[in-house]
Amino acid sequence: MRKALFYLLSWAFILLGLPFLAAVVILSRFDLAALGTRITDVYLALFARLMLGLTGSTVEVEGLDQIPQGPVLFISNHQGHFDSAVILAHIRKEKAFVASSNASKFPIFRTWFHYAHTIYLDKDNIRQNYKAMQKAEEVLDAGRSVVIYPEGVISAGPQLGPFKKGAFKPALIRGVPIVPLIIDGTWKIMGEHGQTIQPARILARILPPVRTEGLSRREQQALPDQISTSIRTGLEELRLAARL
Repeated sequence: MRKALFYLLSWAFILLGLPFLAAVVILSRFDLAALGTRITDVYLALFARLMLGLTGSTVEVEGLDQIPQGPVLFISNHQGHFDSAVILAHIRKEKAFVASSNASKFPIFRTWFHYAHTIYLDKDNIRQNYKAMQKAEEVLDAGRSVVIYPEGVISAGPQLGPFKKGAFKPALIRGVPIVPLIIDGTWKIMGEHGQTIQPARILARILPPVRTEGLSRREQQALPDQISTSIRTGLEELRLAARL
């Protein structure tokens, strides 16, 4: 019942949003793209909150005050499809996501994603991925933050996979801070096989920003492992605290 209601009300919200999407398209044609982007950000944040609410899940976020002014590169673990919903709903900062090219196949939403400056990766296309990282740099230059899941795939469980070092390059090249982000519990919403919709307790923690300017080559090379370790440690701490 919950699953049916989730998809029914989600699609109702998508259809009700079509006039706003049309407005965004029109604004972009009249040199008012900034206003269109603002509408897009608000709509996606509301949709994310709706989706999380329909699952019956609770979300607890720590460390919002850790996020600095200006563009940053958010580095997050990736347990499930609802990770992005948590970030959209609870981190009020202009941001673009680096996502799998599969996300561009969803009707209607691919247009919303376009105006949200979504950057697509294709694990089988090295050339496209190189261009995607260049686009991420351009987004940071324009003052918009970027969210990257360095594992490259959804873990669909509590485990943390290895981080791809290329995910860190946009921040290192542009000298913007990296903000590590820990999310735990989202995989439980759809289960390991993605066949259900059920409530979950989701815990999120934002860690202190990591400086990237002025790092030596050795420090740059050590950064992915350093941040991976801090996220892994943070996950363990969140789970321990949840059991107390």
